[in-house]
Amino acid sequence: MGSMNKYLIIGLIISFISIAVVFALTFDVSTIERIREIDPKWLLMAILLHVLSWVVWGIRIKVMCRYMNEEMKLGLRESVSIALSNLFLAAVTPSSIGGEPIRIHLLSKKGFGVGRSTAIVVGERIFDAIFITVSLPMAFFILDTYIENRTMRLALFAGMILFVIGIALFVYMVLHHTFMKRFFKFTIRKMKMGRLEEKMERILEKIDGFVESFQRGAREIFSLRRRSAIAIILAITSIYWLLEFLVPSCILKGLGQDPVVLQSISAQVLLVVMS
Repeated sequence: MGSMNKYLIIGLIISFISIAVVFALTFDVSTIERIREIDPKWLLMAILLHVLSWVVWGIRIKVMCRYMNEEMKLGLRESVSIALSNLFLAAVTPSSIGGEPIRIHLLSKKGFGVGRSTAIVVGERIFDAIFITVSLPMAFFILDTYIENRTMRLALFAGMILFVIGIALFVYMVLHHTFMKRFFKFTIRKMKMGRLEEKMERILEKIDGFVESFQRGAREIFSLRRRSAIAIILAITSIYWLLEFLVPSCILKGLGQDPVVLQSISAQVLLVVMS
C-alpha cells in the first residue's frame, strides 16, 4: 500500500506540474476576459451535459453488471461513484493510467471478482471502440471537405485504418487468450532463457483462473443470444459520447461563435482516435 501511495503521489505531482505549465503558457489576461464573456446559460448547459454524461456512464456500468450477474444488484449511485472515481484518477495520473484499474478494483469489491470486473471494463472500452469506429467514416467525410492539405488527409485516413486494425487485433487477443500464452511461451523458448521460461510457466498457471473468469464474463456480455442487451449498451454508449461531444459546441455558443456541431463532433472523434 505504501508503494502504491508513493506512485500515486508521484503521478499527482507530475500532473499538477503539467497543468501549471499549460496554464502558464496559454493563460493571460485576455483569456480570463473571454471566459467572463461566456453566456451563463450556455455555460450551465455545458456543465449539465457533462454531468449527465457521468450519470449515463453510471447507467452503462449498472446495465453491464446486471447482464453479467443478474443476482447481484449495483445501484445507480454506486455505478456513478465508480465512474467518477475513474475520472478522478484518470485526470490526476499521467496518461490516464489510473482510471481502468480503479474501476476493476471497485467492481471486484462489489463481488464481481477481478476476472469479471476486468471483462466489464474491457467490454466498456470495446463498446466505445465500436461507436468510434462506426463514427469514423462520417467524421472523416465531414472534415475532409475542410482539410485541403493532401498529406493531412492521407495521415487521417491512415490513422483511421490503423485504429480499426488495432481494435480488431485487440478483440482477437481478448477472445483468444491461448494465442497470447502460446506467443509468450514461443518467444521465451526461442530466447533460450530457461529460468525466465520456468517463471513464466508459474505465472501463466496463476493467471489461468483469472483468464477463464475474464473470458466467461466477456462471453456473457457479447453473447449473440443477448442481442437486445448489446443494442441497449450500444445505445447508452452513443448517448454518453454525444453528450460529451456537445459540450464544446455549447461553449462556442456561449462565446457568441458558430457552434459548428457536426464539425466539432467529427474533430473530437478523430481526437479520440489519435489519443
